[in-house]
Amino acid sequence: MEAAETKAEAAAQEALAKVADILEPTGLQEEAELPVQILAEFVMDSRKKDKLLCSQLQVEGTAQDLNPLASEDTSRQKAIEVKEQWKELKAIYQEHVEAITSSLTQALPKVEEAQRKQAKLREALEQLQAKKQMAMEKLRRVQKQWQLQQEKRLQHLAVVSSEVRERQTGTQQELEQLYQELGTLKQQAGQEQYKLQRHQTFLHLLHTLQGKLLFHEAEAEIFWGWNGGRALIKDFQNYLHFKKKT
Repeated sequence: MEAAETKAEAAAQEALAKVADILEPTGLQEEAELPVQILAEFVMDSRKKDKLLCSQLQVEGTAQDLNPLASEDTSRQKAIEVKEQWKELKAIYQEHVEAITSSLTQALPKVEEAQRKQAKLREALEQLQAKKQMAMEKLRRVQKQWQLQQEKRLQHLAVVSSEVRERQTGTQQELEQLYQELGTLKQQAGQEQYKLQRHQTFLHLLHTLQGKLLFHEAEAEIFWGWNGGRALIKDFQNYLHFKKKT
């Protein structure tokens, strides 16, 4: 009896070990908890019944040894009943083991399929995370490059703005200097124009006197006026004095 029990239990343990090997790396132990629990409870219950049956047989054997009057037929009948009960228990135990093994065998493809799907899902998730990481790194590079370009542009604009301000300041100073020079030139032009007018008047007077008699000084003063005429007459007298010497 113990050999048959050990063989059936070993078969069940082997089936459970296969399931455990599949479920352990994938984290699906929860799916196997129910069959394992049922099998454990059944094995414990069967062992209890076996122990109880053995105890009954031992008690009965002891009673038979103490009762020499017990008939051989009664003992044989008892033994037959015990054997039948053991066969029934063994058959029930075997049916449970086969049912559990069959259920686990049917569950294995589903577990393997779930394992494959989980592996594919994990692979897809890893690929997605890798792509996300690459995209984030690319985004950081683009943002850093854009920031550097903006900083360079701002620096260039600052330099250009400073140069423009310097040029404006220099242009303003040059413009003010030109206005000052223009005022000076206007003043000089006025002076030169005044000198030119005096020279023209002097030449006109000289040409007039070349063909006519010299006016009297008093008449000349009356003719040219008391202000500008005097200066012209004085210049003319100096000229005549210079001509006499030469």
